[in-house]
Amino acid sequence: MHPLDREKTAFTTPFGLYEFNRMPFGLCNAPATFQRLMQRCLGNLVNDSLLIYLDDVIVFSPDFSSHLRHLEEVFQCLHNHGLKLQPAKCHLFQREVTYLGHVISEHGVATDPAKTTAVREWTVPQTAKQVKSFLGFAGYYRRFIPAFSKIATPLNALTRDTARHGRAASIIWSPECQKAFDLLKEALLTAPILAYADFSQPFRLYTDASLDGLGAVLAQEQNGKERVIAYASRSLQQTERNDQNYSSFKLELLALKWAITEKFKDYLYGAEFTVFTDNNPLVHLDTARLGAVEQWWVAQLANFKYVIKYRPGTQNKNADALSRLPEPQDPIPSLASGVMVEQEPCWADLQTNDLELLQIRHRKEQGLPPPEVSNRSSSYFKLLCREWDRIILRDGILRRLQQAAGSGEEIFQVVVPKTEAKKVWEAYHGEMGHPSSERTLTILRQRCYWPRMAEDVREWTTTCPQCVCTKVGPVVKVPLVSIVTGYPFELVGLDYLSLGRPEDRYPYILVITDLFSKYALAVPTRDQSANTTAQALYNNLIQVFGCPERILTDRGASFESAVMKELCQLYGCQKSRTTAYHPQGNGVCERFNQTLLGLLNSLEEASHSQWPSLIPALVQAYNNTVHSTTGMTPHYVVFGRHARLPVDWVTGLQPETRPQTLAGWVKKHQEALSHAYQTVARRTQQQQDRDQATYNRKARLAPLLPGERVLIRNFRRRAKGKLNLRWTPEPYVVVKQLRENHPVYVLRPEGKEAPTRTVHRNNLQPCPLQMFQHRPKPEEPPPTIHPLVDHLPPPTWWLPGLVTTTNCQPPTREQGAVVVPQPDPPAAPSAPHSPPTVRRSERARKRITDSVVDGHRRARRIEATEPRLRDSSSRSLHLTQHDHYTARDQIS
Repeated sequence: MHPLDREKTAFTTPFGLYEFNRMPFGLCNAPATFQRLMQRCLGNLVNDSLLIYLDDVIVFSPDFSSHLRHLEEVFQCLHNHGLKLQPAKCHLFQREVTYLGHVISEHGVATDPAKTTAVREWTVPQTAKQVKSFLGFAGYYRRFIPAFSKIATPLNALTRDTARHGRAASIIWSPECQKAFDLLKEALLTAPILAYADFSQPFRLYTDASLDGLGAVLAQEQNGKERVIAYASRSLQQTERNDQNYSSFKLELLALKWAITEKFKDYLYGAEFTVFTDNNPLVHLDTARLGAVEQWWVAQLANFKYVIKYRPGTQNKNADALSRLPEPQDPIPSLASGVMVEQEPCWADLQTNDLELLQIRHRKEQGLPPPEVSNRSSSYFKLLCREWDRIILRDGILRRLQQAAGSGEEIFQVVVPKTEAKKVWEAYHGEMGHPSSERTLTILRQRCYWPRMAEDVREWTTTCPQCVCTKVGPVVKVPLVSIVTGYPFELVGLDYLSLGRPEDRYPYILVITDLFSKYALAVPTRDQSANTTAQALYNNLIQVFGCPERILTDRGASFESAVMKELCQLYGCQKSRTTAYHPQGNGVCERFNQTLLGLLNSLEEASHSQWPSLIPALVQAYNNTVHSTTGMTPHYVVFGRHARLPVDWVTGLQPETRPQTLAGWVKKHQEALSHAYQTVARRTQQQQDRDQATYNRKARLAPLLPGERVLIRNFRRRAKGKLNLRWTPEPYVVVKQLRENHPVYVLRPEGKEAPTRTVHRNNLQPCPLQMFQHRPKPEEPPPTIHPLVDHLPPPTWWLPGLVTTTNCQPPTREQGAVVVPQPDPPAAPSAPHSPPTVRRSERARKRITDSVVDGHRRARRIEATEPRLRDSSSRSLHLTQHDHYTARDQIS
């Protein structure tokens, strides 16, 4: 037990208060904690040579030599983690073992006789609590008892009113209860041995359905003998007992779908198996005319590889018996019992209302040749006439004869009028889970046809708002862009680091990093307020090193506050910020956060609570170690000399030779700084070239032009889970690119007045122009969707009243501009702001403390007496696709 947690295990005795030094199993989280320990210890061997359940470890091997090797690996892992074994509880080199209440042998899995023999002496329960105890014990072995729930039904009825009467209330023990009690005891004492599944051999699945329930048996032929692997059965729901909605064929298909996709999915997924059924029509499932529900079931079965064979009911008694001994199911409320379904017009009426199809229909009825096609004829009519020999009139409906791909079976596709084409696509694509264009096209080709159906389906699917916002598309990754700096503290990055320890006095760390020299400061703070941030920045940076020219932060509230803006204005600093949800813009600061966390984790556990007092020593150690990019220590780049550390006296290092005069020291110092700046600039450029060569392998230019419509990445998806939209459904319009060759864009919402947003190119995706068009006004009656009633399998989800989105032409590029049909004109960007003048207003004096102002005056006097060293050469510091920009570049 951790020393701080031992008091939580305290218990009183007549001799005083005692605490556990080692974890007892009586704690509520002890099993989970111990299981995590075992996973860390033996997790790399799980499923390869052993299985773990708390303190029960079973090691399995195919032969003796490999078993010895596996045992050595297990013993070594236990020894490394300080875990011990009880020799009396270890059973080595066994062909049959008892594990978790089961006997595991080469023949299969059976119940543990040591457990089940105690049932023979089990007395008749007297209370509901005792009944639950017996059912819980017997239910653990229900896998070995055929029709367990059917037998236990009278006993389950005794436990239903325990919430009202209490578990200790007496029960009425009837003859049915005694019979069920005896049958379960006998079944536990004579439980069969179930075979292991051999996934290299095919399976056999027997299914059957009746009005009493569904049944299934999973078996496999092993060594020339069929052995049962598992049994399953369940009762029918209330809606499934309706003879009008569920025919015998539909019930058999339900049993097939339930057994494959629910009960035995772990066995059958990816394996080959044969299904035996006593329903002959089920054998012809591929060619049967199915309703919407049956189609959905068949779509779920498409992920499995199986063959259906007919077997008469007299030979299918194993599954037939289980279907009549079902497991009871919880009732499901009838959600659609009050829905009224209106009869829609059939396809014959829809085709008659289309003049072009009506002309073809009349000629087919009279046996006339195809009509003549003129230049005035529509492309829809011309393409239909080309299919004249394949269009027939069947059941009063125009159909197109087509050979099914793969099977060669003849399919009679309904010819869809051009006004109904998109409605048909919306119904199938929208209500079947938004499949891809190719899958949607495959579904439609099995049922209907219209000219240029492939092009229409691909276009509509590509511009489907739900598909664009939820599915993974091509990821844009633009090349690297660097920041230009030339001397220390020209550009300083700020960021807050939280250790996730709210109990500490200082739960946050303000990280300050110089992007040129990599010199870092870390200030523990009690909060992230604006006043705390400004005071820490002044005390630790401005007072010590002077005012930086630019300050780079993210868009946190403390950095974007009025106090920070006035502080920057007071000391002449330009405030820069990264774009939202793009931490790579402040990559140097983010990288130091990782280094600082590594240094804190290296502390001894006893020192974790005192980390605020150890921060200065850790940061000093970082600043006096050689940086991999610059090749020098940050301290040397800033000060022009190596720091004299407290541990130097141990090694007996001699102090550096000093010049005789002040002028000589100044000259030597200038030479050292000049050499350091040149070395840092050269090595930084080399590192940037290597990073760009690696990063730009998969990067590409993807510029956006003013007026283009885009979608923004949905950053809330990380918190809400993977089922949320990947892209926000509200489109934006590009106003301008922030700077030339800079992957940051200013956007405005489309169709409404709202503030502009500045977003990095990696978080943008072009939006198809057909998406998100304005809907018709509420008073306008929406068009009605007519399902494929009577002749196509009608999906039950088709409802009238869906709205057809308006079509829009794609944007055209002319002379570097984008012309969008009927867009809102982009707002003209205003001229950039000039740099704010440095002034000492009364408001600034009130915001900043008197000590800050006095420190500023002293800094000015000191600055006037010392020369300021600058390196005229400007260098760029690496940031991935940096979206950093200054306040003067923003749009007013």
